[in-house]
Amino acid sequence: MWSFVTGLLSSAALFHSYILYPWHMRRAARHQEDFEPLESFPEVVILMAARNEEKHIRPKVLSVFRSSYPKAKIKFYVGTDACTDQTDPILEELTTVYPGLRHRRFETRTGKPRIIQALYEEVCLENPEDSILVLTDADTLLEEKTLAELVLPFGETNVGGVQARILAIQPDQTQATKVSAPEIQYLEREMITKQGESQRGCVMGGYGALMALRCSDFVKVPEGFIVDDFYWFAAILRKGRRVVFASNAVARMPIEGDAAVQFRRKRRLGKGNLQNLWAFRTLALNRRLAYAWISHKVIRWLSPWLLLVTVLSWGWALSGSAWGLALVLLGGIEFTALLILIQRNRRTPAVWAQRLGAPLHFLHMNLALALGAWDLLWEKLRGRQARVWWDNQKP
Repeated sequence: MWSFVTGLLSSAALFHSYILYPWHMRRAARHQEDFEPLESFPEVVILMAARNEEKHIRPKVLSVFRSSYPKAKIKFYVGTDACTDQTDPILEELTTVYPGLRHRRFETRTGKPRIIQALYEEVCLENPEDSILVLTDADTLLEEKTLAELVLPFGETNVGGVQARILAIQPDQTQATKVSAPEIQYLEREMITKQGESQRGCVMGGYGALMALRCSDFVKVPEGFIVDDFYWFAAILRKGRRVVFASNAVARMPIEGDAAVQFRRKRRLGKGNLQNLWAFRTLALNRRLAYAWISHKVIRWLSPWLLLVTVLSWGWALSGSAWGLALVLLGGIEFTALLILIQRNRRTPAVWAQRLGAPLHFLHMNLALALGAWDLLWEKLRGRQARVWWDNQKP
């Protein structure tokens, strides 16, 4: 009896988080939120960390300073993390063209969170507290009105954070892979979910490609934390402030099509997500935030273990014996191995890759989350933390 109950509860939780909740948020997203025009443009301070981004850095800077936002009110701080390519020379050249661009080199590997913190300490000394802080990535391109649309919601005093709409730069046929298609679909679903959450002012987690908050709301992320963009928005929500979605603030970013790189990225995120899960555990007791927090984040981050409970519980309930349970587990392992082989085999027919895209993405995401949890546990056991982290860099 207990196996049937636990299997039913774990299955229901996964169904709610991955199917029912996104459907609910999609319906809520139909009602787009309108914000009153600002009386004047506030000063915008953009912080960005970059490592070996010679391919993206020039288009990125141009997309910022060629926007419709008043140039005199843009200050763009870029910290480069021990670059070994032409990123630093390109930035030095661009600082002579755009006075609002500031470049600081970090000669030893420092990591994104600590670079952002160091840049912010400079911002505090040079800019007023009522400035709008914009956090972004080097490969994310802004459109002409993106900055103006991003700061628009801050006209409401109870708004502390704003998430931009991130769209994928569609790869051409030669660059498209079996990985990029489900990643693009996942990104689109996440943006719709955040738009739905915005109706209650509780967007769960910032998407670091482009997000904004008030300078006065910036907080230092604890040492060793990885997913800093989630931490900043969650800290604002914990204060009772609103975090909203700016649907017209559009930014575009390429989607990494390498399966190994995406897996490493999700594994690191899995580690960082559990750090945030513990840090913000009290959000589950907040009447305004609990539904989104548990549905969108807690269940998702615990989904590898819910999947394991589901398999074990239903396996025992249906087989009624240890031998039957062992066969169920063996079948699950073989099915998992088959899916991984299909994805990694470059000769797999496109029709099969397309049909299995969603289950493969789900499988890889949860496997990466589980390994990320192991990484966090192993660090705790050793008493050491990995201090440098970078998202999409290949080893």
